[in-house]
Amino acid sequence: MLNFKKAFGLWQAIMIILIISGLMVVVIKYSKIAAQHTADTYVREQLELYLNSVIEMTLLEVSLRDKTSCLSSYTPPSVTKKKTVYSANVNVSKYYLLNGVSEFGSCGASIVNIESEETHGMVLLEVEAIASVDGNTTSRILRRTLQRP
Repeated sequence: MLNFKKAFGLWQAIMIILIISGLMVVVIKYSKIAAQHTADTYVREQLELYLNSVIEMTLLEVSLRDKTSCLSSYTPPSVTKKKTVYSANVNVSKYYLLNGVSEFGSCGASIVNIESEETHGMVLLEVEAIASVDGNTTSRILRRTLQRP
């Protein structure tokens, strides 16, 4: 009669090792994806903060400018943090002024005459903010906003 021992054979042990190693590879891949997502989210949040700062800088630049000339575009200084470069371009599309107001005389095409005193002096900004890591664009935000300087 044959005597069978109740134990694992060599091939069964190898199969268990292969299954466990396969599961570990899957776990590591998902960890890498989660870490990359966290890094991208951080860069995106920092870009949002930079974009808000750019809007404020542009409004300050419009306010400081002599009323005889208009600001049509503005490029704020870029910021570098943790190997990520944040840069932006702002296009001042329109100035909303009361009828008959002669401010910003050189901006003829971009002035929109309005009837409401509450919205006098508002500007329409088109802002493009870009975050680059090692020269590769990782995040880009386009925002159009109506602001009062």
